[in-house]
Amino acid sequence: MKLSVKPGKAGKIHIYVDDEYRFTCDSDYWYSEKWRKFNEIDEQELIELENSVNSRRAFLKGVSLLNRRPHSKKELILKLSQAYPRSAAEQAADRLEELLLIDDEKFAQSYAQELYRRKNFAPKRIETELKVRGIDSEIAKNAVNSLDKDDLNRIILLLNSKYANKLSDEKAVNRTINALIRMGYDYYDIKKAIALVKKDIDSEEYYE
Repeated sequence: MKLSVKPGKAGKIHIYVDDEYRFTCDSDYWYSEKWRKFNEIDEQELIELENSVNSRRAFLKGVSLLNRRPHSKKELILKLSQAYPRSAAEQAADRLEELLLIDDEKFAQSYAQELYRRKNFAPKRIETELKVRGIDSEIAKNAVNSLDKDDLNRIILLLNSKYANKLSDEKAVNRTINALIRMGYDYYDIKKAIALVKKDIDSEEYYE
């Protein structure tokens, strides 16, 4: 089979087999690979070329995604697999990991801090979120163990800020309890915190 290429815009190389368009790659890849020397190609070589191009394109897409925000390795593979074959996504992720652009331990530490400080999640919920993103159990536990895990005081702070004025009646209290449970806090810690906050409120009203 005849192998030929045509230059495209923005440094693209369009690859043709028997004058029929097959796929596109970037010029940096094309001129650094063995394929640039080929004029003829057989079926097996065509499969190898296509796999190589897909891996390269998945790699570049992975770099773009990582420039927007950090990802775990599993999360990145799943995203890349939506556009490229799974094998290409895995090869790209492996290469990005080799280049230290993916680091699950650093990602876990950073993401745990974000969920803890920005969303006020409890450590239990944070560990679950890390595992959902493909973080190994031990790495997730280590990330959570680095957090300040004084759940009772954090609940009290939330009740005095985010959920202030939401303890006025039983329905409001139940909604607040359910919201805090979804954030990963323990039911008994929540009840204790509510009792302490209500006691402080009652004391303030008494002295007024």
